[in-house]
Amino acid sequence: MSSGGVLRHTRCLMTFRNSPKATIARCRDTHESDLHWRDFYDRWAPRYDWALRIWALLAGFSDANERRKMVSRLELKPGQRVLEVGVGTGSNLPLMAECIGPGGTLLGLDISVGMLRQCEKKVQRHRLNANLTQGEAAHLPFADDAFDAALQFGVINESRDKQRTIQEMMRVAKPGAKIVIGDEGVNPDKPASLRNRLISRLSPLHEHNPPTDFLPPEAKDVHMVWFRAGRCYLIDFVNP
Repeated sequence: MSSGGVLRHTRCLMTFRNSPKATIARCRDTHESDLHWRDFYDRWAPRYDWALRIWALLAGFSDANERRKMVSRLELKPGQRVLEVGVGTGSNLPLMAECIGPGGTLLGLDISVGMLRQCEKKVQRHRLNANLTQGEAAHLPFADDAFDAALQFGVINESRDKQRTIQEMMRVAKPGAKIVIGDEGVNPDKPASLRNRLISRLSPLHEHNPPTDFLPPEAKDVHMVWFRAGRCYLIDFVNP
């Protein structure tokens, strides 16, 4: 990574500049284990936001309110450079942009170009200072100590190497950076209601446990909370 708002991929050898008109940088290689999820989200991309609204209605939560809770755990400050892994259609980017202001920089990474195309539309609509890139959570194409904060949601359950996926987030985040990782899960303290059983049947990813065992012992100030009506978890910690 170099100065002046230019990000350089260490694996993909691509360069792109900050612009309200997003362009998508593509990695040249995709690991075989990620092809299934890449193709899955490419197919779902045009309908993803609609499907999420239906899920929020079934589960009984406000998606906008829950996203604000998630972003608040990053404790963002003006001027920071922030990475979102699994950026999807980009619904978190405007919320993060409010926190880091015009002097900050957003970078969104996703395995699916289809999702990034949907995200591109939101970046342009909101005129965000953001760059988008295709890549894999377990093989992030960025230099060490590149970001002031990092968010990853909806990725870890699908990762075949959870430990490496977490290590990669820590590698690209600066020492002292806030890292937030979350996904669908099962809250053991919440009764299995009929509605929750229905959601679990529709999406088996909700049966995963939070990956706290994969956090390294040097992670600082580790916290975990449940949100989205107890159907998702958030783990936040300070990068050592």
